Amino acid sequence: MKIQPAVLTLSAILTGTLILALALPMQAQDSQPKPQQPPTQQVEPSQDQLKSFASAALQVQQIRSKWQTRLQAAESDEKAQEFQTQASTEMVQAVKEKGLTVETYRAIATAARDNPELAGRIAKLMEEAR
Repeated sequence: MKIQPAVLTLSAILTGTLILALALPMQAQDSQPKPQQPPTQQVEPSQDQLKSFASAALQVQQIRSKWQTRLQAAESDEKAQEFQTQASTEMVQAVKEKGLTVETYRAIATAARDNPELAGRIAKLMEEAR
């Protein structure tokens, strides 16, 4: 049983989700505070949504890798923030291009974190998509 690749894949998915979670407020540019949301309900994504999620997660990983070096080498906090904004914009676009909303992407990632069977299915789809 290959546990390590699934764990690495899930870790990458959750990292991408965290970045997208941070990107969403920047994209919204909403000046009004949002009320705290209740705990996420259990998500049952369709097979098509899982395929889209796996493909988007791979793209999010690639974008994160591309920008990681630039972020680490940024000369100032302002430049790092600019790079983060650009990376976040690209990640949000990658998710949308796969037919998902950022909210759906995050919900699936959260469900995968809480459900090892779902995480395994996603990891398999990501391997097939490579």
